[in-house]
Amino acid sequence: MSDSKKLNHFITKYLPYFPIFGLGLYVIVYTYAVSMYPGGSTNYPDATSYSFNHNLLCDAMDPITKGGHYNTARFMAVISHIILGLTMTTFFYILPKIFSVQNLKTKLISFFGMSAMTVLIFMYTQYHDLMVVITAILGSIAFIPFFIELHRYHNKNYKSLVYLCYALSIVVFFIFQTNIGVYYLPFIQKIAFIIDAWWVIWTCQIVMNLNKKSLKLNLNRNY
Repeated sequence: MSDSKKLNHFITKYLPYFPIFGLGLYVIVYTYAVSMYPGGSTNYPDATSYSFNHNLLCDAMDPITKGGHYNTARFMAVISHIILGLTMTTFFYILPKIFSVQNLKTKLISFFGMSAMTVLIFMYTQYHDLMVVITAILGSIAFIPFFIELHRYHNKNYKSLVYLCYALSIVVFFIFQTNIGVYYLPFIQKIAFIIDAWWVIWTCQIVMNLNKKSLKLNLNRNY
């Protein structure tokens, strides 16, 4: 088997597992990180620990907490965030593979989706707010060809989940930019993350099943 065929075989067989593994690793590392968080949020600056309901995911990456304390959780939180960024970059690479036909639109989905997730990685820097905006713009561009292709997709439940994910991302972005309802933003952000994770896992399972069928078909042809 040539090197290119080996690479294609690896991508086909194993790459869809990466986002699932990455999400699991992210949750583990992030949970460990926030266990060291000194506390403090926009809602409750004097809190003494990380709060699921009142701290944003990115709060754990701040050098100084909202309560004015040195953030001992930052290093591990940044590590977890980089893991998440790489995970989602891989996800957008395989996302178009749920469609039976690969074309210019599917290439645009991957390109802009992976670009958005690459920018997302740099949210741990002092340019966090700018990275949020750029990620939102690139991500929205990726969703334009994705929604066009999704319109013809056969699984209505999957489509409903995607629409819900995108609607929640708009809500989160709107609150972040306007501060309208900001008190509830940390909780809404966590719910959005859970539903996004559901979408990622479901997508990976679809691609894995399609790849298994493809590999079996190729084996049968060889015989």
